[in-house]
Amino acid sequence: MSIVMAEPERVQVLYRGSFREPVFGVLGNPAKLYANLLRHLAPFGADVRSLSINLSVLAEANVNCHLPSVKFGSVRVSLDHLEVLLPDAESQRQVGQVLDHAWSVMSETDESLRPVRHAVTLFVWARLKDEVFSSYIRKFVMTPPNDAGWKAAVEFRETADNGANVGVVHLEEAANIPEGLFLRSVVDLGAAIPETRELVPRFMQRFSAQLKGLDLELPLRVE
Repeated sequence: MSIVMAEPERVQVLYRGSFREPVFGVLGNPAKLYANLLRHLAPFGADVRSLSINLSVLAEANVNCHLPSVKFGSVRVSLDHLEVLLPDAESQRQVGQVLDHAWSVMSETDESLRPVRHAVTLFVWARLKDEVFSSYIRKFVMTPPNDAGWKAAVEFRETADNGANVGVVHLEEAANIPEGLFLRSVVDLGAAIPETRELVPRFMQRFSAQLKGLDLELPLRVE
């Protein structure tokens, strides 16, 4: 198949770092966590108004810090994981910076907050060049004939040798871009990531392999 070029219009990144065990003590007495969130996330506009805590349902308990200068970004500490959301990521560098600061919050607050497993979900809305989505998706799946109500979507799953899911790629037509592409990539990076500076390169390596399998070129801004 020929390579299809795509130009991203919006990129959303969601990082999830799982803790070894639930951090009841940290959320039960979050003063140190608050202080470190404000100190390390101040470069992204965080102040006391950015902080919130939800303890209404134990399983959903979390401390959240909104990042005003990162287009609705946030850092959330739940009972069993750290979550970093960038709804409108500008570049790989920006993602790396926010993750680095978020990890600093965790390591300086309590050893129990150090993530031991890592997963990244990437959402991309893009325009295809020289080909429309309905033509591109036919490389993988055909809609039933004679019915204009059908829309094609396809999902591929990567599995490890033991059968566990380690990656997902979902493709469908972008709702807000006629004949454009919506792509969701999920990559389980596992446990072997000792430093935050390795997160983005490791993800991009896996993501590039996914794109190669889809005959798709989707450049994401580096700086």
